[in-house]
Amino acid sequence: MASSSDRYGSHLHQRDARAHLFGDPNGSGAPPRGMAQYRPATPNSRGQYSASVMEELESQNDAQVEGLSAKVKMLKEITEAIGDEVRSSSTLMSSMNDSFDNTRIRLRGTMNSMLRMAKRAGVGWKAWALFLVAVVGLFWYVWLF
Repeated sequence: MASSSDRYGSHLHQRDARAHLFGDPNGSGAPPRGMAQYRPATPNSRGQYSASVMEELESQNDAQVEGLSAKVKMLKEITEAIGDEVRSSSTLMSSMNDSFDNTRIRLRGTMNSMLRMAKRAGVGWKAWALFLVAVVGLFWYVWLF
């Protein structure tokens, strides 16, 4: 199965939020673009680090902290968007539940009225059921043909 980049050409590349947060989506372990490879720091014979190494380590640390801060900010925005979606979905479900409840009440009232009318008319429920099937069949025929 061809991937989307093979199918549509490599110039149409879209990075999702997960790939942006966690680096290479292929899992190659390579650092994301823009992050440099750092040389390992080694102490001298007395176990001390030079001032330039310490400054370099500090700058690496600052760069990684900034990267983590950006990722945390992105995760916070994603979480807030999910929360907004959950709240709006909950509101929609509540209004749908109210609508279904109102419809159920109306249908119950309509059914009770129909049953009272059928009793007063002296026509059995089987005749009304046959009439309902005929009307539904007519609508179905008109709708399909």
